[in-house]
Amino acid sequence: MSGGGGDNEYEVSINLTALLDVLTNLLFFLMVGMAAQQMSIEEQGNIHLPSSNAETPPKQDAPVTVGQEELRVEGQVIARIRGGQIQAQVDKDGSIVPLRKRLTDLKGKRLPSAKDADVLFVLCDKDAPYATLRQVLMTAANVGFVKFRMAVIME
Repeated sequence: MSGGGGDNEYEVSINLTALLDVLTNLLFFLMVGMAAQQMSIEEQGNIHLPSSNAETPPKQDAPVTVGQEELRVEGQVIARIRGGQIQAQVDKDGSIVPLRKRLTDLKGKRLPSAKDADVLFVLCDKDAPYATLRQVLMTAANVGFVKFRMAVIME
């Protein structure tokens, strides 16, 4: 007396060719989906972004655009830039007043418990002077945006 089943056992074979075909198709589908996952960023203010070979796409938060001719927040012109100098009122601590006001409004709209509540998304022209970018980032840090993400063109 043997347990389970009887003498009429059938041998079941698995067709591995069909299984591998399905797995290969799934693999190609996932690879194409990951390769096509790029972020579209609207360039405003006639800026030219630097290129990079980074593979992580940026997350868009509060976009600040530093062009050669103007400074924008969410597409709205905040100040003009001439010769690398921002043409706007500046506080004694070096903060750009209209930028500080706009970023303070944005900061107030965000939930303090949000994961990226203190992250600023910056699009900066590759030919913009570093001093201009530094002044923008210092103003953002004074408001409470202590982290930032820079946008680049993927190679």
